[in-house]
Parts: sequence; structure tokens; C-alpha cells
Amino acid sequence: METEALVIGAGPVGAAAAWRLATHGIGVTCVEQGEWFPTDCPPPDSPRYSELMHDKLHTNPNVRSGPADIAIDDEDSAIKPAFGNNVGGSSLYWAAHAPRFRPDDFTVHDTDSVAENWPLRYADLMPYYSLNEAMTGVAYVAGDPTIPARMPSAQRYPSTCEATTWIAGALKSKNWHAWPTDIVAGRPTKHCVHEGPCNIGCATRRASGADRNYLPAAMSRGARLLTGTRIVALEHGEDGRITAAVAECDGGRFAIRAQKYILAANGLHTPHLLLLSSSGRFPNGLANGTGLVGRRLMLHPYAWVDAVFAAPFARPGPGQNGGIISLQFRSSQSAGEHVRGSRLQFSAQPSSRLAVETLAASASLTQENAANHIVGFSICAEDLPEQRNRITLSDRITDSAGRPVPRMVYDVSENSRAILDKTMDRVAALFSDVGAVSTFRTPLKEQAGFHVMGTAVMGCDPQTSVTDEWGRCHQVENLFIADASVFVTSSTMNPTATAQALALRQADRICLNRK
Repeated sequence: METEALVIGAGPVGAAAAWRLATHGIGVTCVEQGEWFPTDCPPPDSPRYSELMHDKLHTNPNVRSGPADIAIDDEDSAIKPAFGNNVGGSSLYWAAHAPRFRPDDFTVHDTDSVAENWPLRYADLMPYYSLNEAMTGVAYVAGDPTIPARMPSAQRYPSTCEATTWIAGALKSKNWHAWPTDIVAGRPTKHCVHEGPCNIGCATRRASGADRNYLPAAMSRGARLLTGTRIVALEHGEDGRITAAVAECDGGRFAIRAQKYILAANGLHTPHLLLLSSSGRFPNGLANGTGLVGRRLMLHPYAWVDAVFAAPFARPGPGQNGGIISLQFRSSQSAGEHVRGSRLQFSAQPSSRLAVETLAASASLTQENAANHIVGFSICAEDLPEQRNRITLSDRITDSAGRPVPRMVYDVSENSRAILDKTMDRVAALFSDVGAVSTFRTPLKEQAGFHVMGTAVMGCDPQTSVTDEWGRCHQVENLFIADASVFVTSSTMNPTATAQALALRQADRICLNRK
């Protein structure tokens, strides 16, 4: 099979890349190891849905163990993987928060003398952030002081529930930053009635995944999509250029030949494929002359503080609800405690089952009524890159063909731990000041490995990076990496919008240099 450009992965990044390439008239094929997600899931308030969330709809592929899921050796990781292997990728699992990085996220070394600066700046991505927001239907409230001015959103911002409105006032009374979240609000299929969390399988699908925006638009421009197809190796010629992607589908194997190859398989599967594609020319893995492929793994460690209040909050009304974030502590706060900081995101639903059960038992309430008394903040720490945190090949587990599966090695650093601990103290004090009866802390959320970044870092120096600023591999001229593998630092903001903006920018570069 032949195509002009091959995009590996049909998640939010691969779908964006495929669309942009197709709009330029490039013949593009997008390959996805999973299938289209079924639309016949039970409603979120049914017992069967609850069962599936702990089984076939689980965010951890090791628990889910679906036909498209590959086992991941996560024994040595404090945080477990959480992403999808399906058309639309992890955009079917998310809560639809799609913020931009902030300008200083690209210059961490200049600001705090840690890590490295990115080889590009916020201004380079501004037009692509805007394009991505228009394509996906992002609703936001303009005017946030932490970000340069932008045009008002074309999407109507959802209303906020009682608890969210209240916490926004509480934050402002403390002179803390508080601003509505950027949320993908476009293309709803049903009216949201808050039957359950914004997770995979929800019939309302307010989360507007890439399977419903970028991919249909790409296919309408001529892009081809191959589902149930896994790329297991990339082959190259004597000059080091990729000559074929080896694909497996329905027990058979075939080659896909292209002029350009774009990896968008996420921060775990992209380095895994490169490491599997070792050769005499690349003994440590394709494009891995620096030894950095798989290294510098960054996640977003999460903690949570739930607060119990004597009076219940009203349940959210019909329709999608907006949320509140606080970036009050996103930068370095005090010397000697930690470098960089955290993002707070308010939730009108409790995270801690223990908090709900304890309140229900002590106050003779049903668990549903007890939950109405509890609100909380998730705390996301900005993780810094460390060589010891990495994706490598497992020496313990192989797939059905005998190939080593990816191994995830990750410890929460002392700095990330300090960020979480200090911020939990601040949040608990805030809740106490505004009348909370008690608080419950979750020091680390184990099932939170949904932001996998930094495992094929970009940079200007081929000796200290895997790709250039456009995502093209220094050592392989026709191989590009479009996903969050190329991130230099992690920010405290969710990475999807930034990865999509990078992919759109990369696609324009590919088209500009089309041969």
C-alpha cells in the first residue's frame, strides 16, 4: 500500500495532523490500532455502566484489556497509564478541558533555571491554538490575566452550577486567581442531564472527541482511515530514511509506503515503536542516537482535597456546566520548597469515596445525598523532566507475537511531591476559612497517567534532542513526531490543545517543504 503521508494514531493529535495535511491536498492515510467506539453504551446512571467503568470502559489499558490494548509493564511506575486505543483516542476519555499553555511554560529555564527552554515560543503557536479551538468548538471566557489577549470565543460558554459559582467568589475574596476553564463544548448529540461523570461511553458525548470533529473533516477532504491496524515496526533504507511501516491487521502483515511518516501514537506508544524499530544503523532504537528516546518522561501527578460542608449544594442543572481553575500557585512560590507549581481545578463532585461513606454513616444520609455536601479541588503539579523516568522495552512481558511491551518507569520526584503537599495545605486552609466541617486528602491519584509527555524531546541541538522545533527527527529526514512526546516541559495545563497546535504547525511545515 502507498500513500503520500502516513499518520500513525487517530487520537486528537493524529486526527488534527491528518486534517491539516488533507486540507493542503496531500494524500494522507491515518492508521489506528483500535476501532470506532460503539454508540450503544448503557446510560451512565445504570448499574451496567458502573460495572463497565471498572472493566471494558476503564481508562487503564491493562484493566480494560480490549482487542486493541497492548499490555503495559507498569510495575515500576507510581502512576498507572490511562488512555484509549480507539478512533478518537483519549479524547473519548477526557473531561473536555482544553487549555492553552501559558507563555512562560516555554521558557522555564529562563524563569527558574531548571530544565530547558522550548525551541519555540507561545507566539509561534498562537494562530494554531486559535485554529484548533475553532475546529474543536472550545468555549472560553476571554480576559484571563495569565494569558495574552485573544478574541472572544465563538462558542457560548456553559452555565456554572451553584457550587462552582460559590467557589469562584471564595477564591476572589482571598485574592486568588480564578477563571472559567477552557472547555470543548461543541457538537453535542444529546442534552446533558448529569447522569454521571464525563467519561467514555456517556451517551450525551458533550466532550466532543476527535472522532467527531477532526476525523470526519479530514475524511471529507480525502484522508483514508485504517482501523484495527497496528504499526509494529518502521523500516529504513541505507540513507536512514523510512521506507515502510510494517502493519498488522486481522492476523496478516503488510507494508505501508509513504514519503512522510508522522508519529502521533502518544508519549508511550511513540517511543515504544521507535525502540522496537532498532537496526544495525540504529542499534538503540530508531532516531535514538542520543539515547533520549523514552527518557525524560513527564506525567501530571495529581492530588485531591475534598471538603465537607454542613449544608448541601444544589445539584448541577440540565446542560453542560463550566468549571473553575486557579493558577494562583502555578509558578515558583518560595525558595527551598519547590520549583514551578500547581494548577487547581474545582469539582462539584467528590473524589474521595471514603469522604462520602464517612459522611453518610455519621449523618445517616444516603451516599447520593452525602455527595451533595462535598466539593473538592484536584491539584496538578508541573512535573520536570528526569532521565530516570522513562519508557523502555519490558524484559518481563511480551505481546502475542513475542515482542517486548512498553515498560513505564516513573517515580514522583521530590519537587513534584513538595508541590502537591504544599498546595494541599493551602487548599485545606482555604476550605477551613470558608466554613468546611472537615477535609479529606488524596495525596496521589494512582490512575492518572493520561498526560504522557517528553519521551522524544524537541530541541535545536541534535546532540541533546530527538527532533527539531518542527517535530522532524534529527536522524531520520522523513520521520516526524507530532504528539506530546516532543514536549520539553510539562506546564500545569492539560497538554492536548498544545499537542494539537504543534501538529497543525508541523503539517503546514511539511506542506511548505513538499517534494
